[in-house]
Amino acid sequence: MYHIAKILSIARPTHTCRLWFGVLRHVLPPRRVDMPLEVAEAVLATRHPDGATSCIRRHEVDASPACDLMVVVPAYNAGDGLRVCVESVLGQHTRYGLRVVVVDDGSTDDAVARLRDECTDSRLTVISLDENRGVSAARNMALRHIDARYVTFVDADDELPQGAVEAWLAAAAGAEADVVEGSMAEADGGRVKMLVRHADGEPTERLTGFACGKVFASRLFAEVGFPEGTRYEDTLLSFVLFRLARRTTTVAQTTYIYNRHQGSFTSKEMGNYASIDAYWVVRRLLQDIDKLGIRRDDALYDALLMGMKLSGNRMDSLDEETSTAYFAAMCGLAENYFASQRPGKSLKYIDKAIRERNHTLYILASCLL
Repeated sequence: MYHIAKILSIARPTHTCRLWFGVLRHVLPPRRVDMPLEVAEAVLATRHPDGATSCIRRHEVDASPACDLMVVVPAYNAGDGLRVCVESVLGQHTRYGLRVVVVDDGSTDDAVARLRDECTDSRLTVISLDENRGVSAARNMALRHIDARYVTFVDADDELPQGAVEAWLAAAAGAEADVVEGSMAEADGGRVKMLVRHADGEPTERLTGFACGKVFASRLFAEVGFPEGTRYEDTLLSFVLFRLARRTTTVAQTTYIYNRHQGSFTSKEMGNYASIDAYWVVRRLLQDIDKLGIRRDDALYDALLMGMKLSGNRMDSLDEETSTAYFAAMCGLAENYFASQRPGKSLKYIDKAIRERNHTLYILASCLL
């Protein structure tokens, strides 16, 4: 079914996809899935076992921080892009004080060594891991001691455009916000296009699920870090960090440039059983939220539904038993954790698919809406 929906979705205009959704929803027979949660998890574990760790961690956050912003840059075989990235941060014209923490995640190239030798800026700190442990472990290493009022994350092959730090922190001060996100652009060779376009002061629901492109109040990480041993570590934002934030805001200015490389993450995930991590990380975070005192409200349920929507085409590109097991497992989590919550309007069909355990409706809504 994924292939049918994918072909139809190429017709891109939203109204066309909605039209096909309406037609196929009434033409294709519903496929009810009654697989128990325990059985579904057992199937998923045979394809790709659970390796996700808890997000609950203890970090030292200075009460009287030395600077305004700590910029965390995980680096693994980053090549020449690492220097460009760090220079884009250290070259910011801003009244705010910042420091850059580069975490060498067990690299086998000499990019971090060259940076350490060539960059004499006292605002740069380099930390090294003994082995490659992944982006979450690298970020968490930097978060062990936070001596700044805000934290941001920049991937080693991306850049901050001039004025990003000033825009973020000025907005944070003006709105007394714990999270600030700016517009984001994608650079592909000589071409630049907008990935995320914000107006100033948009509501929380407009924030993306990317850790990059935004600043976070340091206090949010006092007891929280990124789940390790899994992909989709940024799920932490919608399930935990946004829930802990007292206030969020956005700025219209472009504050992050994603440098596109051949072979997108999304395309690499198609047919890849490691995409089952999308389930394991959600299950782990749901186990953590009660311990963190986070309320299971409609916004948290929407985060679950949105994760399911984004995972639909990836899961349906796997074999039928795995795709079915993922859907059954997520239905089980929804029933166990969100029996009384109701969805936002844009996710009503994903919710309906869960309530009815209708796998056909789930795939159609994921791919076409």
